[in-house]
Amino acid sequence: MKIGFAGLGEAGSRYAADAVRAGHDVVGHDPGPVPTPDGVRRVESLPELLAHAELVVVLTGASLSLTIARECAGELGAGAVYADFTTASPGVMAEAAALIEAGGAGFADVAILGPVPMKGAATDTIVSGSAAPEVAEFLRSLGSDVEHIDGAAGDATSRKLLRSVLMKSLAVVVVETLEAGRAAGCEGWVRAQIAGQLAGEGRMIDRFETGTRQHALRRAHEMSSVVEYLTELAVPAEMSDASRRTLERIAEQSHA
Repeated sequence: MKIGFAGLGEAGSRYAADAVRAGHDVVGHDPGPVPTPDGVRRVESLPELLAHAELVVVLTGASLSLTIARECAGELGAGAVYADFTTASPGVMAEAAALIEAGGAGFADVAILGPVPMKGAATDTIVSGSAAPEVAEFLRSLGSDVEHIDGAAGDATSRKLLRSVLMKSLAVVVVETLEAGRAAGCEGWVRAQIAGQLAGEGRMIDRFETGTRQHALRRAHEMSSVVEYLTELAVPAEMSDASRRTLERIAEQSHA
């Protein structure tokens, strides 16, 4: 299959590399100074990518979801498939689907459930939308455990954001607890307490801390989508909003 990856960052590069290893013809586009995975032909613009691809995979930040959909709408041939892997809100995902489908292409809303650096394209996913069956088949061929929801674009993302209420907030609480333990001079004791509560041996604690710090900005965007979605559901989102603000603060400190 001819596949075009919009976004060659940490996640995009892993998916693109795994698609190459699976025997697909892969091109990629990213305006940033990121390396090109082995076997991927890099193109300089989205129109070049669209001219090549039967399947377009969008793996950028959530804030670019609609922008890319608008640029691609009408340029995809009938029968082409467009898969949005970002963590935009369900409403944004539905709007992107309407733009893509108006031109005759199929749309898949893909929610990634876990850290891509650990499992690559084999990371668990949820898929919904008009092109969900085709994209689910593609992801399964790469080793992913796919949950196919027989629903519209936005349904898969909504499940991920509901999961993020737990996972991202829990990670932020772990990071704050570790910071407090270090300041008090008893980090080892605090780590043991967290590990006992999480029934683990510290691996999840390390993942929470390193992942939160490394991906704070992207996760802040994701929690913004969570707050937007919970507000639409008329559910108070104080904890999720606090996690968003904390992630923004961590991102600012890391940048500084």
